[in-house]
Amino acid sequence: PGISVKHDHSHKANRPTFLNSQGWVTLALVVRVRLGSALTIPIRSWLVEESGQRGKLWVARQLIESVRGNVREARLLIDAWFMRKSLILPLLEQRVRIIGQVRRDTALYLPPEPEPKRRGPKRKYGQRLDAAMLDTLPAQEMNLMLYGKLQRVRLRSAITVARFLKGVPVRAVWCEMRQDDNTWSRPRLILATETELSAQAVVEIYAERWGIEPLFHNLKRWWGVTNLWQQSKGALELWMQIRSTAYALTQLLALKLWESFPLMEIAPWRKGAMITAGLFGQWMRIQFIGLPVRHAYNPKSGNFVMPFPTQDQRLQC
Repeated sequence: PGISVKHDHSHKANRPTFLNSQGWVTLALVVRVRLGSALTIPIRSWLVEESGQRGKLWVARQLIESVRGNVREARLLIDAWFMRKSLILPLLEQRVRIIGQVRRDTALYLPPEPEPKRRGPKRKYGQRLDAAMLDTLPAQEMNLMLYGKLQRVRLRSAITVARFLKGVPVRAVWCEMRQDDNTWSRPRLILATETELSAQAVVEIYAERWGIEPLFHNLKRWWGVTNLWQQSKGALELWMQIRSTAYALTQLLALKLWESFPLMEIAPWRKGAMITAGLFGQWMRIQFIGLPVRHAYNPKSGNFVMPFPTQDQRLQC
C-alpha cells in the first residue's frame, strides 16, 4: 500500500532520479543523554497515501496533535520541506517553539523602524535582507560538535521578520561549515521562533534533528521494516508501530540499564565500549529465542493472554 513514483532528493551517484516507493512521516522524540549526546526515539509513523487530500503536511499536523496533550513546552525540529505556514502558524498559536531550516532565498525583513502615530495599520516589515546586507552582518567562527564530529563553523544571525509567516519575528542564523578543501560551504539558513536564543544555541539544537536519519536506517536495515509484507494500510502501520516501539524500548534500556548489562556474556571483545541498543537487541534474541509466543494467542477473543499457558520461566517476574 502507498506505493507511487517519487522524486529522490538525495541525488546519489548511479541512482535513478525517480523511485517506486512509499512515503512515511515519522514523529520522533529527541532525548539528551550522557556525554552530551542526543537519543532519537520514534513515537509514531504514518504512511502517506498515494492519492487523496491527505498529504505530508496534513499527516504531520495529525501526528503532532496526537502527542500535544502529553508533551509540555515542546520544541519542534523540522527540515525545509515542512517549514510551511499552513503547519507553522497553527503550532505557534499553541505556543510550540519551532526551529527549522528554510531556503536561502526566503524573504526576510528587518523589524520596522519606529514611526509616529498615524491612521491605518502599523507596518509589519522593514528593509529586506539581501546578499549585500548579509555580508555586513558580524560573523562568528567557532568549533562546534555537530553531526557526530567537531566542525569549524561560521555564523551570522539577526532578528528578522519572516514574510511567509505573516510577520512573525524569528532569529535567522546563516551557518557555513569548513570543508575538507579548506573552503566554506554554502550558507544554510535556520529560523528559530525563540528570538532570545543565540546563534550557537540555534545551530546546536537544530543539529539534534539529524538523529532521525540513522533512525530510518536502523529501522529499515536492522529492525525489519524493509521486510514488512502486510497488504492493508492499517496492518502495515500497526506492524511499523510494533517495530518502532521495540526499537524505542531497547534504546531506553541501553540508556537506563547500561551499568548492569552482561557485556562479557554477549560481546566480551567489546569490553569498555558503550552499551548500545543493538547489544540489548542481541541479548534479548538470545534470551527469548524459541519462546512459544503463538501459545499466548486466544483465537476466540483475538488477544494475547499473559502469562503463557506453558508457564515459561523466562516470563516469571
